[in-house]
Amino acid sequence: MSIKGKKTAAEWSKVFTSKEFEREYSYLKNDLGYTYEKEKTTFNVWAPTATQVLLHLYTKGSQIEEDSKKIGTYELQEGERGVWSVSIKNDLKNLYYTYVIHANGKTYETNDIYAKASGINGERSMIIDLNETNPIGWEMDKRPNIPVEERVIYELHIKDFSYDENSGIDEKYRGKYLAFTQKGTTLKGDSTFQTGIDYIKSLGVTYVHLLPFYDFGSVDERDDVDAFNWGYDPVNYNVPDGSYSTNAYDGRVRIKEVKEMIQAFHNEGIGVIMDVVYNHTFHTDSNLNRTVPYYYYRINQKGEYSDGSGCGNETASDRVMYRKYMIDSILHWAREYHLDGFRFDLMGVHDTETMNEIRKALDDEFGKNTILLYGEPWCGGATSMPVGSIPSVKEHLNQLDTGISAFCDVIRDFIKGSVMVEEEAGFINGNKKAGKKLKESLDCVWNGKIIEEFTGKVPRQFINYVSAHDNLTFWDKLIITNKKEPNFHSSYKSLIAQNKLGAGIVFTTCGIPFFQAGEEFGRTKEGIDNSYKSPASVNALDWKRAKQFKELVEFYKQFIQLRKMFPIFCNPDGTYTSGVNVEEKQGMIQVELIPSDEYKKKYANKPNSNYEKIVVFYNSNNFYKECQLEDKKWEAILLQEASILSNNKIKIQANGIGIIGFSS
Repeated sequence: MSIKGKKTAAEWSKVFTSKEFEREYSYLKNDLGYTYEKEKTTFNVWAPTATQVLLHLYTKGSQIEEDSKKIGTYELQEGERGVWSVSIKNDLKNLYYTYVIHANGKTYETNDIYAKASGINGERSMIIDLNETNPIGWEMDKRPNIPVEERVIYELHIKDFSYDENSGIDEKYRGKYLAFTQKGTTLKGDSTFQTGIDYIKSLGVTYVHLLPFYDFGSVDERDDVDAFNWGYDPVNYNVPDGSYSTNAYDGRVRIKEVKEMIQAFHNEGIGVIMDVVYNHTFHTDSNLNRTVPYYYYRINQKGEYSDGSGCGNETASDRVMYRKYMIDSILHWAREYHLDGFRFDLMGVHDTETMNEIRKALDDEFGKNTILLYGEPWCGGATSMPVGSIPSVKEHLNQLDTGISAFCDVIRDFIKGSVMVEEEAGFINGNKKAGKKLKESLDCVWNGKIIEEFTGKVPRQFINYVSAHDNLTFWDKLIITNKKEPNFHSSYKSLIAQNKLGAGIVFTTCGIPFFQAGEEFGRTKEGIDNSYKSPASVNALDWKRAKQFKELVEFYKQFIQLRKMFPIFCNPDGTYTSGVNVEEKQGMIQVELIPSDEYKKKYANKPNSNYEKIVVFYNSNNFYKECQLEDKKWEAILLQEASILSNNKIKIQANGIGIIGFSS
């Protein structure tokens, strides 16, 4: 098989998808990248189509820095299965490097795709001793032991969190990794209102999901004040981004500061989830493409880059060496940074075999389901996944390990209205038809049936939510669907009630609850639905608003605590109930749970263990509703705008929630 000549994208695609190429050039050893020792450093790069590979060594991470110069060039030798190698017998610690690769008739200078560190803007890879990036006490850092029943995920953007000067975070740390390491911060002008990591701790959430913080290309790391992006533009997958670091020029600093951030969360008993984007790269002139042109991407029948991501390209997880790369990368982050979970952007672009292999690799090393895995079970466009591979979309969740969860957009849209149609309402904001659909969906998820095309097998696979970083914030959706002349900054009492009802449904539906930071205080982006590159001032958490909407914040705290007291509301494997009945009538949904004997035995120490039945009422009407109860003694579990009447009825106020139970 000839793989050294010049070919078109379509021709290379045929080569790379052939069984012969896979058999002859798959390299499964774990020594790619560099291996640093004081006496020598060995470099290994998989580049089977290359005709020559050179290594350049530099003193600095970019050409713009003072005293930046190239100090050596070394030729690598091709060995088995297309791996090029060289060992240099000097101490190369803290130097920077690139590869020059001659392939497909062109010459490319590229970073090492396996690099663990880089300089400013990820321009050059860096050779470091990772042990020297460990903060004090890192060897004692442990992942929090968080039972699946207590998982509550809080989605944060690193810069959003502390950009606001009212956050009380030190100015030098605002928008940085180290903002999360500051304790004792309070709202500017009010020393009684907690902010920062203390505020997150007080909410009771058990995980923070951090938007991408690997090295991404849409922000210039030299601008550390106003530059903003969500970060879904991968450049160096195994390197932290420098824009959140206090020093983006020294590649060691960002690594240490990420570890300090994670350590701070772990000290509070909170797990950290990393948002990962392996489905596409910032552009096709990427380190991946410069290393092995066209290998890491899918090419469509027209000979063009396939665009299942909606971002101009899609990666090829079905190919052996990219699947290996994804697994190696995930394991690196889990090992080196003690991460507790990974959220996969556009998981539908990846095949189910790859996702299951990632799950298995994490389970084998860290224990079954110790590391949380979930993703978006859809794509951003049509993919060119080869025949025989199964995309990890919601129609195929039943092909995934039950330790892989997914966002349930079906329940989300029935609660508040479609994210694709801003003016469309859902159950909580006036759409009666959505109420019937929501009732059917709740019945399905509680009773182990398929929700339309969402084929999760057990409740733990359902990530239930009403808002995330993309689309309208929950508050903005409520404003737009309720007000002809919206004022996003007003604190409408009726909309606070709708907000509570929507969140209450999420927190009392089996599966794992998830919410966007600030949802708990009516976060607004003034109707901007896709703020990925809007100014930081638009995206930043408004800490004064957190105090203004304190009533709503307390509601979220109360329902998060409810989840911990009543594990039945998670019902991870569907075994905590022996029967569930869901009814809907005139804007009221009633969910009746009968705890199983297994549940009662397992949680005999919980306050709800003796209940024979638990009933949840959701009233979406703008007027109160009364429901007749069975002739038994009912106890209030949690009443929000609801009350048990003396005539054995329960009265649920407009947009109210009632949770009651009785013991035999």
